[in-house]
Amino acid sequence: MKQSLVRTTILFLAPIAAVLGQYVLPQQEWTAIGLFYFALAITAFALTLVYQNPEHRVEAPYEEQIPCVEVSGVQGQRSRIWRLTLAALTIGSAIYAFLHLQNNTFTREGTLAWLAAIIGYLLLFWQGIADWPRRVRDWWRNQSWPLHLTIQRHHLILLAIFLLAAFFRFYRLNSLPGEMGSDQAEKLFDVYDVAVRGLRPIFFPRNTGREAMQFYLTAVILKVTGLPIGFLPLKMGTALVSLLTVPLVYLLAKELYGRSVSLLATTLFAISSWHVAISRIGLRFPFTAAFATPTLYFFIRALKYNRRNDWLAAGLTLGIGLHTYIPMRMVPLLLVLLALLKLLLDAIPVISHQWSVISKRQLTTDHQILNTDHWSLTTDYREATALTPSFWQNAILSGLVSLLIFLPLLRYMTDNPAMFWYRVTTRSLENGNALPGETWRIFWDNVKNALLMFNYRGDAVVSNSIPFTPFLGLISGGLFVLGIVYLLWRLVKFRDRRTLYVLLTLFMLLLPSILSLEFPGENPSRVRTGGAIPWAMLIAALPLWVILQHLRANWARMGKWVAGGVTAVLLLIALRDNYTYYFVNYDTHFHRTLWNTSELGAAARGFANGMGDMEHVYHISFPYWVDTRLIGIYAGAIPWEQSIQDTNQIALLHTQDPAAKLYILHVRDQSSLKLLQDTYPTGWPELRHSARGPDKDFMLFFVPPR
Repeated sequence: MKQSLVRTTILFLAPIAAVLGQYVLPQQEWTAIGLFYFALAITAFALTLVYQNPEHRVEAPYEEQIPCVEVSGVQGQRSRIWRLTLAALTIGSAIYAFLHLQNNTFTREGTLAWLAAIIGYLLLFWQGIADWPRRVRDWWRNQSWPLHLTIQRHHLILLAIFLLAAFFRFYRLNSLPGEMGSDQAEKLFDVYDVAVRGLRPIFFPRNTGREAMQFYLTAVILKVTGLPIGFLPLKMGTALVSLLTVPLVYLLAKELYGRSVSLLATTLFAISSWHVAISRIGLRFPFTAAFATPTLYFFIRALKYNRRNDWLAAGLTLGIGLHTYIPMRMVPLLLVLLALLKLLLDAIPVISHQWSVISKRQLTTDHQILNTDHWSLTTDYREATALTPSFWQNAILSGLVSLLIFLPLLRYMTDNPAMFWYRVTTRSLENGNALPGETWRIFWDNVKNALLMFNYRGDAVVSNSIPFTPFLGLISGGLFVLGIVYLLWRLVKFRDRRTLYVLLTLFMLLLPSILSLEFPGENPSRVRTGGAIPWAMLIAALPLWVILQHLRANWARMGKWVAGGVTAVLLLIALRDNYTYYFVNYDTHFHRTLWNTSELGAAARGFANGMGDMEHVYHISFPYWVDTRLIGIYAGAIPWEQSIQDTNQIALLHTQDPAAKLYILHVRDQSSLKLLQDTYPTGWPELRHSARGPDKDFMLFFVPPR
């Protein structure tokens, strides 16, 4: 009992010291003390892991192993003629679609052929798809009515987590964030092209090029809700995508580490200020996590079970994800590396002549589970072997379906390679004249800064976060460091292949930020690393799970209640910390930083509804002031963008027009104000005071009609 008390004391010291370290470390004057706290936390946690009581050893988290049995039969039951016919139609449709998706447009015939090719491919290779009607019919007939659903405790916990996530993503969405920047103006002009002008681009070249999904999603939201084109529909779309990612994080974490860890990871993800901030800004940032997470979920299942449908589902979600946000282009490379890593780990017993692990007969069996004792967490975690033709056949089919869904972008990339790769080349590849050593120095410096972003120093972008604050919160940041310790311990002691999967995935999802070699100041990026958020929360959940399991194992009946209390306290602290960061501190910072274009737009709209119209509203540009297009958007007059760069235009072009006019100018632009007074003696200026503070005041100059 005494030894158990000592172990528990040391174990509790680890998270307490880690949280203190996370609190102190970002404060530059206290960095050394923060490092001391983290060193103390790491030491205490490592001692607990190494010197566990053998009678109460905390095993690696994993719950269940589904037998690896392929869905049988339908492929073999289909006639060869039918399959060949379907294959010919699928190939023909794909070729026809590629030829008719020209001019960067989703043409009607090209789009229908593309969808037909996808459906034909799935009918050809998705196992059991022909049995679905029969299965649904049999299920319906076998149900007793009224239908009784079994609700278990974890279902209620998941519902509570989902509602909590919905609160963080939709609470005060209309007012926070309350102002747009130039990036949102670019997106809304693209939405205008889709929703009003009826254009159907495959790729939107405006502002260095953008994939299409967000703009079509926003157009659908406009159609369903009847809202005008503006900031709110953009935010609604990204917040919805963010919310739907929550159950996907649960599935991914559960597939890797079981239900207990997945519930903890999903809770941390649901309240993560990192993910909340990039989800409510109305840009494409949350799409990476939304599609990389299910892609990797199905891919992990494919590695474990080698079931074709898991492979195809991974290819489907990857292909769709490539139409969302440019960091998704890192995921195909990640999947290739994960497959090669698995091949290496599966081949190690063979290379080292440990034929007792796998017999020759098992190597030639398509669907045999490989008991990976040589490279596994425990004998409970098994994977299908990669040393069979079936594994690589399914992998190729997965790649082909992702390529098929990518087909419209493939056509655009063929026609306009410079624009398709423009953002990548301008960030990573234009440094060709630099010395190789200098490029590598920038790369490794970017790696260092990206690794420090979790706990020490974040990015400087004012619209997405409070500048230079770490990406992880008080609790998740401290636990993340302990989670890395736990993963490395499992790797060294048990040759844990899941550790390799997690660490490789985390690093690869940081690369879209790290590879900003031309503009290293843009690294680390809170938004380009968005796909890594679920993995960071998974790592943070692991040490918390270890602590709870230790309490339950070493403190008998009392341990269950103590574990529940510790969980509740830590999660409540995390909840308060993340809420305060975003809804209080970030809110204050955001409205002090961004310009009040909504107030300028309201003034323009008031003039248009009263004495004039938007055709006679003009914005006189001023250095480092507002984006003209935002005034028109807030005034409800997209695509209005009447900006005056040269005030000489006023005397040349405007004085002959007898209509009433409104000029919007910066409060310090006295030269333009004097010119307006000289040009329009009957006009009058009016100083508008901003609700955001005196530094946001602006000037209006009214010209009456002649």
